[in-house]
Amino acid sequence: MKTYLVIGAGPGIGLGTAQKFASEGYRVVLAARSDARLQGAMAALRETGADVSFAQVDASDAQAVTQLVQRFGEELAVLHYNAGVLHYDNDGALQASPLDKLDISALVGETAVNLTSALAAIKAGRDALAKRGGTILVTGGGFGIEPNADFINISVAKAGIRAAVKALSEPFRSLNIHLATVTVSTLVTPNSEKSREIGEAFWSLHKQADSASWDWETIFS
Repeated sequence: MKTYLVIGAGPGIGLGTAQKFASEGYRVVLAARSDARLQGAMAALRETGADVSFAQVDASDAQAVTQLVQRFGEELAVLHYNAGVLHYDNDGALQASPLDKLDISALVGETAVNLTSALAAIKAGRDALAKRGGTILVTGGGFGIEPNADFINISVAKAGIRAAVKALSEPFRSLNIHLATVTVSTLVTPNSEKSREIGEAFWSLHKQADSASWDWETIFS
């Protein structure tokens, strides 16, 4: 069975996309630091007959991310890097994170999750898929196109992800690996219709049949 591995699986985009791939017959592996927010969703997916499992990974550790991809490498068909750091208050409202409010540990730690481990996953995915082809998907963000000083860390990281995907899409194409991103330019709440629509956008990129015209980006707003 073909495996879809999502790193940074949460109840929003990660789960919405996993649900789509599960419905299409893929084995789904949800990777995150903890499965606390995923247990109900995994149970619901299993009730539909989906093959779903959980893998623990700390997305701030690029080496651990690399080892996770290698662990599933032989069965991997689709790798999806979805991890990212945003800050919310107790009511779920998005909080600003300007540069003057971030200490050095936050700058380093968030960049590791938002960008460094994404690049590590892409590299490991390339190595795993080089002999047979496959798809590597990355969740991008609108701040990568229109950066915002109040969200400087995620803005810089999403710009980096977008640049990496655009730069690497052609050399990866020569290996029959479709590297692509959905640049999400809207807030997405857990278990929402938007999360499912973004899942459909990722699926549409994956199912593009003609490698000569593979898209490297879809913008979702």
